[in-house]
Amino acid sequence: MARPSFLDKFTSAWQRQGAHGELEQVRQNLEAVLNTKEGYGYFVEGFGLGRYTEKFGTQDLMKTLTGEILHSVERHEPRLQEVELTLRGRDSGLWLHFVLKGTLLGAPCTLRVLFHTVSGQVRVEEDEEAV
Repeated sequence: MARPSFLDKFTSAWQRQGAHGELEQVRQNLEAVLNTKEGYGYFVEGFGLGRYTEKFGTQDLMKTLTGEILHSVERHEPRLQEVELTLRGRDSGLWLHFVLKGTLLGAPCTLRVLFHTVSGQVRVEEDEEAV
């Protein structure tokens, strides 16, 4: 049996069956994981994002943030395989737009990861621009 995702550890099978499909469950899990700040809200050392904050004002900021997001996805969302994360750009609302590609149940899937540069809030959405 595959290792459960982060949210699956706290929900029962009947709760997960009511969700809107596997991709929606993955999206919800990633949003919960990526919105957790390191050192807050979980008992596992290194869980959540936060190491990027020590790189503010340096050239290593984007590399650290991208690596941290990718590491969290790989570690806490086992249903996604062969994941790649690339920066698509930013918008006037101070959101960084990332594209997360991988395979889910053997089929390619693409999600958009939005990171707010001021608050650190993360949104994970299906990527309508893919396909």
